[in-house]
Amino acid sequence: MHWLPNMENMKKHPINIVSVFPICLSIKANVEPNPLEGVQIPYIFETNHSTYNSENKTISVMVKFEIQEAKGEAAKQPPYIMLVELQAHFIVDESMFPVDKIDDWAKRNAPIVLYPFLRERVYALTIQAGFMPLLLPLVEVPTFRIEQSKKD
Repeated sequence: MHWLPNMENMKKHPINIVSVFPICLSIKANVEPNPLEGVQIPYIFETNHSTYNSENKTISVMVKFEIQEAKGEAAKQPPYIMLVELQAHFIVDESMFPVDKIDDWAKRNAPIVLYPFLRERVYALTIQAGFMPLLLPLVEVPTFRIEQSKKD
């Protein structure tokens, strides 16, 4: 019995990931590692992308997760500060995906494609530093559809 779907019967998406690599993986403890169950840690999540390179049909996308030190003397510090930045390169099949929609795809869909990679690195870094693993929440995936106009 196979638990994986038959890949031959699955339709390939017109934009595919070529590589994912870390730009920065950093964690610095502010306290001795201890369980953090129920603790809310404020964080920043950002994305950015390059312009589409029509010559080699690629676009690069970056996702960033950061927990910063609290500002001000009376501010309670998080148990650690962390920075995880990942960059990915995607290749586009222009015969199957409209070039004028690539920028929108990079803004809306590419971060969702990269989110599992980001979740894994955040989880792994917290464990490796001796903290309770930090699990980023699951997110709802927006649907991106290309609608073709119907000809009379």
